[in-house]
Amino acid sequence: MRLFYAAGPGDVIAAHRHWRRGEHDPTEVAITFSSQVQDFCRARGAAAWIVSYHPRRERLDDGEFVIEHLPRRENVGALAYHLDQLGYALRLLARAVRFRADVALIDSGTAHPFLLGLFALFGMRVIPVLHNTLWPHGFPPTRAIPRLLLRLDALFWRTVPLATLCVSPECARQVEELTGGRARPLAQIRAQFHPGYFAAIPPPPPHAERPFRVLFIGRVHRDKGVFDLLDMAAELEAERPGGVHFEVCGRGPALEELAARRKERGLEGAVTLHGWTSLEALQAIYARSHAAIVPTRSGFIEGLAMTAAEAILAGRPLVTNPVVPALELLRPACVAGKTDDAPSHAAAIRALADDPALYARLRAACPAAGAPFVDRSQGLTAALERALPA
Repeated sequence: MRLFYAAGPGDVIAAHRHWRRGEHDPTEVAITFSSQVQDFCRARGAAAWIVSYHPRRERLDDGEFVIEHLPRRENVGALAYHLDQLGYALRLLARAVRFRADVALIDSGTAHPFLLGLFALFGMRVIPVLHNTLWPHGFPPTRAIPRLLLRLDALFWRTVPLATLCVSPECARQVEELTGGRARPLAQIRAQFHPGYFAAIPPPPPHAERPFRVLFIGRVHRDKGVFDLLDMAAELEAERPGGVHFEVCGRGPALEELAARRKERGLEGAVTLHGWTSLEALQAIYARSHAAIVPTRSGFIEGLAMTAAEAILAGRPLVTNPVVPALELLRPACVAGKTDDAPSHAAAIRALADDPALYARLRAACPAAGAPFVDRSQGLTAALERALPA
């Protein structure tokens, strides 16, 4: 077997070097999807060419593996974006054909799904991996071009994939809806994490301890709801000064603006911005946190929200909303607000902080809710073994 894998933006070369040495990537809490693909290839005796669009152009030839970073254009206009999707798909196809691949495993976001039909024209079995939904849950597209692209994608999903691997039930549900229930086979996978990392995080502080600390981890971007955090903090601070504190870990294009807005609103005492945070430092922040929050807005096509699963594995109840597909899987350990509604998220935090019985019940639900994310039979390697039997 010769497998071509078009991954997302991750540093697959660094991940490969750690995998080759038999060690975990120290920059990742999750087991990288590329290493799960390599586990499958090693067990099957398969060769693989793995490509990501990491911005550092680099290639590594290592025995049966070719690992490559093939950057793509970012932050371009609408027309340029669609042209880049086509151009990047053709660049990937050229490599897969040169490699004589018989399987093309393609992560969502790499190219428009209907373009993946090109790989099938060259005799490859195509397996898309949906890391994102097709539209934000509850917010289907209304503009003409996105609707046209979805019609083309529907034709692809009715006719081409050997199987489509979905990181959440919502991903699969949208493919079924798009195709009128006539999609090629759909299968569920779950992101997999290193349980030892979470075992080193102590239980939350006593529920009565104040401030009640709420942790956000993720990219600091407007669509991730980071400015809603300021609205929540302002509402809760006015009501109970010093009673709730937000810790924000991550970097992104909105970090400077977020810091400026925090200062303008006098919320430095209620919101701490840590920026990039090492995994070791993150364990210490988890240790002093009571709960976590994933307040993603309707402008983002969240496929799961891995930080939601991380919070549950760390034993922290989660505040989120329906546009985050992880809510469906983790609901017993969650309090849900409304999408794009900061006051409802503040109300959820208030409920967690004020109701020790609710908080205890959600905490007790964390182990069972998190179990699929440390169950290797639900990971990508096992899904490939089922989709591609020997």
